[in-house]
Amino acid sequence: MASGEINSEFKGFPLAAHGTTVAQFLATKPNLFTADFQFPIMVLRESALAHNIDRMAKYCGGLGVSLAPHVKTPMSPQIAKRQMDAGAWAITVANFAQANVFLDAGFKKIIIGNEVLEPTSIREIAKRNHEGTAEIIFYIDSLAALKIVQSAISQQSGAKLNIFMEIGALGGRAGIRDLGLLKELMVEIVKDPKIKVRGVSGFEGAVPGGDREAGIEKLRAFLRHIVSAAEIVAPYLDEKIIISAGGSSFFDYVAEEFAKYQGDAHIILRSGGYVSHDHIHYEELYPFMGADEADRFVPALELWSRVLSIPEPNLAILNYGKRDAGNDLDNPLPIKKVGSKVEAFSAKIEKLNDQHAFAEITPGSVEVGQIVGCGISHPCTNFDKWRLIPVVDDNYDVVDCIQTHF
Repeated sequence: MASGEINSEFKGFPLAAHGTTVAQFLATKPNLFTADFQFPIMVLRESALAHNIDRMAKYCGGLGVSLAPHVKTPMSPQIAKRQMDAGAWAITVANFAQANVFLDAGFKKIIIGNEVLEPTSIREIAKRNHEGTAEIIFYIDSLAALKIVQSAISQQSGAKLNIFMEIGALGGRAGIRDLGLLKELMVEIVKDPKIKVRGVSGFEGAVPGGDREAGIEKLRAFLRHIVSAAEIVAPYLDEKIIISAGGSSFFDYVAEEFAKYQGDAHIILRSGGYVSHDHIHYEELYPFMGADEADRFVPALELWSRVLSIPEPNLAILNYGKRDAGNDLDNPLPIKKVGSKVEAFSAKIEKLNDQHAFAEITPGSVEVGQIVGCGISHPCTNFDKWRLIPVVDDNYDVVDCIQTHF
């Protein structure tokens, strides 16, 4: 549960809650629709959140692979703790600034899924690793990066760095393309006693043209490329090699291809978006599509807003926009509450301004002042719009509040 007082910086909360602690607010047993929330407000469904965490933990356990969820999606130590309590091996973040949030919250085992080139960050990581106060792993993908890293700790006594060699795809993001370069890097790294290579890593979601239809072979080829990289790196290591990849869309292919590695390996998935899932992007891509309801991920994020105006019979203006919801991949999907469930609402969000949503509606289907819900696409650009998010049960009673740290 988040600590501190609720105030005007936490948008959407009831005015009467300002000046109270989260615990005091929860003690009033507020309901989303009766406690005077100031719409729009983003909420998390507790049942969906718990289900998704449990489902992914059981999936990994069943395959004998580990999970280091990418917590950049919600940037919430509260949620990350639940993932660790469910058996996650570590957490993954995107940079050292994010790592600091979780180090301050008491997390000890962190993968930075990126290169780190700021000398002060490198030295702090080396210090924490050496002291044993944390185990932090980050990426290297070039000789130039290696030289920067080595220079940063050259005068530092007691420095220790844990490294993944990042493997990339042609036309994709960072990462080694040519495995000949990987051999060169390993030859140089093993000369430095301060640097310890732990394994190889990549991100299949950045493979150009990779998808669940025409792009399957491209995805598999890239994953096999990571396995080939592991075969090069493993002989240089004095412990079991780590092989890691896995976003929230194709982790089934990752597990399948990595299982073909012929040596002894520790396979780690880094899926993150699964924790909240979504109503559009991941819903149309992820491995459990079409499975029985108990086996699917469940959308956990919902944005509830009011109809401000119906200036034309088939147009409703809702009181949220890009300040409140991400639309980097898709506009939100209108939903409505039916009993304890939500389902698609017969409307379409045509566009978003900074504070307004333009909904194409069936004339007469909504009225001014009505509360309308929206499901979201790609949760990574939605959590960052909200610093304090109510967690609701299936009756929309508020049972907790999640604080984000972007």
